[in-house]
Amino acid sequence: MRKGIATPITLVVLMVVFTSLLAATGYMALGALRGGASERATYQAFTLAESALEALPLLVRCGRDLPTDYTLGPGLEASYRYPDGQTAVPPGGGTVRVQAVAQSGGTRARVERTFSVSCGFTGAIPAALTSRPRIEVRGDAQVIGQDFGSATGLLEVTTTSLFLNLLVPPSGSFTLGVQDATLIPLGSYVQIPTGGAPKTYRVEGKDGNTLTLSPLFTPGPTDLVLPGAQVHLVQFGVKSYGPPDTLFLNDARGLIPGQTIRVNGLEGTLREVDLATGRVAVEWRGPPPTAIPEGTPLVPQVLGAASALTMGTSGRGAILHGAAENSRMVPNDPDELFLRVFGMPKAAFLELYPPVSSFNGTLRDWEIRVVRGPLQLTGGNRLCGAGVLVVLGNLTVNGSCSQGFRGLIYVAGDYDQQGNAVLTGAVVVEGVADLQSCTGNECWTQIAGTGQGGGKIVYDPQVLQGLRVASGGTRVVAVPGTWRRL
Repeated sequence: MRKGIATPITLVVLMVVFTSLLAATGYMALGALRGGASERATYQAFTLAESALEALPLLVRCGRDLPTDYTLGPGLEASYRYPDGQTAVPPGGGTVRVQAVAQSGGTRARVERTFSVSCGFTGAIPAALTSRPRIEVRGDAQVIGQDFGSATGLLEVTTTSLFLNLLVPPSGSFTLGVQDATLIPLGSYVQIPTGGAPKTYRVEGKDGNTLTLSPLFTPGPTDLVLPGAQVHLVQFGVKSYGPPDTLFLNDARGLIPGQTIRVNGLEGTLREVDLATGRVAVEWRGPPPTAIPEGTPLVPQVLGAASALTMGTSGRGAILHGAAENSRMVPNDPDELFLRVFGMPKAAFLELYPPVSSFNGTLRDWEIRVVRGPLQLTGGNRLCGAGVLVVLGNLTVNGSCSQGFRGLIYVAGDYDQQGNAVLTGAVVVEGVADLQSCTGNECWTQIAGTGQGGGKIVYDPQVLQGLRVASGGTRVVAVPGTWRRL
């Protein structure tokens, strides 16, 4: 009998427990469902914000406004915020700290990362021949810098493509067609003969060979731009001046601390150069100017030769337009020298331009070629063409083709130039890593002529400007360790 009574009681207890379990399971499932929906919204917002960060390198352009919005698809949008107050990428590049903010289902996500932006070669070259090792120029060779006394800071880059005279409008910006706008960056300054006198304009926009210009003067009824008028680029244009020593330029790439400069006839020495902001600090050789109009050219002195050590000439060898021995404009550290010229570490550069083992001496269409040395360019493999040649090792140039070579040569090793070679642009030589304990010919950069017209290295600012523009594709790389979720 006790056995019969116990069985129903046991069943009732089991039913109560089972019902409680069902209720608990249902409550937990409902809570999980609610939690899952919230988590899905959070996950979607986070994914969208992360997608916006990953897309940023595709949206950033040097010299232009930073992006503010990102759209992945209908209803999938994010915004960019810049905590440091940046609104545009300077032409010289720099770092950008950005926050991507996205929302989904009432849930908001925010992530942050810092990016490094490179805007092409820096081209900080103080001389036609820049060398860490000692320089020796002999025979009939010449190394020729820029004549600082006659330099204007203007580059003749193109002409107008007008069919009729154009009257500059009395207010606002206007468009002007030119034959070739390749060397004219956005945000730069140009001088164009207007009404019979050169006048300055700020480049507000660029669409192919059509420029959008804002005059930096008050146009009048006689301010006409004529068909075929020369268009000069102001290579280093002053954007603003903070007396007594601070200038902001449209682009400071190519300038070096310690370099002599001239602005409106007043000379000084560059004390600081900030490529990211275009800011330069100047020690004036006299009373500082009270004002500097926007668009005024800053004219740098580019010497014939500059060395971290000494230099000399023999025979009829000559260094023209200035030389600097033991110069602080030439870093003792070879890696720092490379960084100044190319605007990025050597390892990053070699990832972009992998070295090759052979080279026939000819560069085409301003190409960039990296070659493993030692390399000898002579006979049928004489140096020719136009572009950038980087040699990882020793380089000997024994003559060039009849047209000569136009561009930049960078030698991560010893450089010797012989024969009737003509190079227009610039040459930069690292030499061996340890110059102090070096002995023998590899410790000198030797430039020699043969008497057949002489060997020449001639600095050309237009060539260097062309190389900066040709290499100016924006490269954006995330800085390691800067990602965080806010």
